[in-house]
Amino acid sequence: MKNKFKYFGLAATITALPLTTMAGEQATFEAKVEVKNAFSLQKQQDLDFGTIRALADNVGTDKATLVIPADKTMAPTPFTTNPSTAEIAILSAGSPAQFKISGVVPFATLTITDPVETNISLTTSGSAAGFTLGSYTYFVETGASNSTPVVGNKIQVDALGDAVFNLGATLSTTNNNAANYLDGNYVGTFTLEVSY
Repeated sequence: MKNKFKYFGLAATITALPLTTMAGEQATFEAKVEVKNAFSLQKQQDLDFGTIRALADNVGTDKATLVIPADKTMAPTPFTTNPSTAEIAILSAGSPAQFKISGVVPFATLTITDPVETNISLTTSGSAAGFTLGSYTYFVETGASNSTPVVGNKIQVDALGDAVFNLGATLSTTNNNAANYLDGNYVGTFTLEVSY
């Protein structure tokens, strides 16, 4: 009996010990992030169809075309459905347009949107026939993969977030015009878009 009493007394003593707590400190902080969706798209050179001889079909539907490939190692190609009524002949060869992308997330894939203008016209002063522009092609000079055609209008930048690419297109004569082509410079302006 005496032993049991001592045991319970010990238990009561342990339970009665005071609990100790740790002191804590607090600090505040900010969370922040900068969003930069913008990047740089710069024209390096314009699209140049060179110097040509041109003949328009004033009464019919024949057309002549001149293709400037996006791959600058390939030669420009003229074509006509009927050289006696519509023709483009090359006197000096032209070259594709070139653009540089920079400031992009490394190895990101971007989408090239063809010029939004429809039936872009290249004209000169006076009452001369004009040309239309279309059938755009693209070629990667430098990027994640160098010296390759652009497939599906998708281009991937390199580890630095940069890429250089070319734009090629087809120049076409117009038809059913009262006028033919005059000597001079024919110019048109177009807008290219590249986006994430």
